[in-house]
Amino acid sequence: MKKAFTLIELLIVIVILGILTLVLFSAYNKISEISFRVEQERKVNEELLFLSEVLQNFANRNSIDFEKYGDSLSNSKGFSGTLYLSWEDGQFSIYTSWSCVAYSVEPLSEQLDVWCSFYFDQEGSDPVKITNDSVYFSQAKFKIIPYSDKYFSSGYTACNTNYFACVNDDGFWLFTDVYPRYYNTWVWSNNIHVLVQHFFNI
Repeated sequence: MKKAFTLIELLIVIVILGILTLVLFSAYNKISEISFRVEQERKVNEELLFLSEVLQNFANRNSIDFEKYGDSLSNSKGFSGTLYLSWEDGQFSIYTSWSCVAYSVEPLSEQLDVWCSFYFDQEGSDPVKITNDSVYFSQAKFKIIPYSDKYFSSGYTACNTNYFACVNDDGFWLFTDVYPRYYNTWVWSNNIHVLVQHFFNI
């Protein structure tokens, strides 16, 4: 004679299935968050690698166009929002067109696509976007080295206290903040922010 399940046994089975479903659902959500975060980190790293290769290629073929800066580098200790280069690729500049810092507390808007990117701007041509829309760059700063000709004057001893103005080779530092497209400070999986400091030798 077969014994039927009692109501208590059925309730126990339902409770166990409910707990297992809840655990599996939580694990799935956590795995999804981790996967999404890893994907965003991968996109940021890929874009940073691509940008560094592009800038280094420009640096290998060109020189810093100090005439474009005039005396502004001495006044700003070498910092500029625009990188001016010239030689094999003609005269051109590289810059970011907007600062995304003001938007970092909220998910970045679709409207920022044309704002938070690096641009290549050659004289006589329309600016060309270098970076893609999967990553946003906050307004970049370039530190141009050397940033003053006076440090090379005869008898001037400032090199003893200001090494970066007295190096023999030209170069520049890039400082910028990088955010993935869906950056949000309140969501762990979207809260990715990379501070970039990279030196390029001319």
